[in-house]
Amino acid sequence: MKYGIKNILRNKFLSFSSILVLWLLMFFVNILMIMHNLSNTLIESVNSKLTLSLYLKDEYQRSSPDTEILLSQIEKQFPNIILDFKSKEEVLEEMRKKDPAIVEIVQNINPLPATIYISNIQIEQYEMLNTVIEWKAFILSDFRTNSTFDYRSQYERIQKILTILNTLKLALYIIIWVFLLSIFVITYSIIWNFIYHYRDEIVITRLVWWSNGFIYGPFVIQWMLYAFLGFLLSTNVFLIGAKNMSFIFTRQEVQALIFNETLVWVLFLQIVLFLAIWWGSAYFSTHKYIKN
Repeated sequence: MKYGIKNILRNKFLSFSSILVLWLLMFFVNILMIMHNLSNTLIESVNSKLTLSLYLKDEYQRSSPDTEILLSQIEKQFPNIILDFKSKEEVLEEMRKKDPAIVEIVQNINPLPATIYISNIQIEQYEMLNTVIEWKAFILSDFRTNSTFDYRSQYERIQKILTILNTLKLALYIIIWVFLLSIFVITYSIIWNFIYHYRDEIVITRLVWWSNGFIYGPFVIQWMLYAFLGFLLSTNVFLIGAKNMSFIFTRQEVQALIFNETLVWVLFLQIVLFLAIWWGSAYFSTHKYIKN
């Protein structure tokens, strides 16, 4: 610890620049965390507005055996999904409340089908749900006669939306992994510069029979202190900035995006990850010196 602190104070500019680089790297990791949470919130928000409407043929009602089987299968396999069955009369009455003029046009004829509304579907459930519905697709309005009432066209449109959302999430994960790789490369370069700067002292210390632990131990302590100081600085700046984001998000949105139950774990994993990266970088950058 004593010699590690001495190393920090001996080259103040190099120490300052190292802590500054670490602070910036950790700060952008926190920004990526917000982007990750924001993308999840966006995906959940869009998905929560997606509703499948199953329009039944005129001969099928709530009490029809095939309708009962379809509803029971969905309820059994997807307990979280919300099902809402409305008869022809209920659908017409809802339309009457929204626009009485349109209902007056049809007069005594009700062309609207009985409908099953399916909501609260998780993204990973659409494909399996589609398989269940296709099993009883013969009770649904035929798309060849009226594409507006076709379940398949709804499903295809939702699939396109889900593809865009999943691509967005995949791109974010790629950015995070590329960024972590960049952190390792930058950290390796910083440590290698330190070792190169003190190479003559390392050789002299080795010549007087000091052990590798004494030679490289102060560097390990020094780099851990850099990581810890960079973590404290980045975390404080991040939290101060996050508390003043009301000009972009509401307080509830900030709470959902940042100040939630996962924040402490994310920050803990962040410092552990950076210490691991520093340890790995230190090992690879000094290995050839220790070996020789």
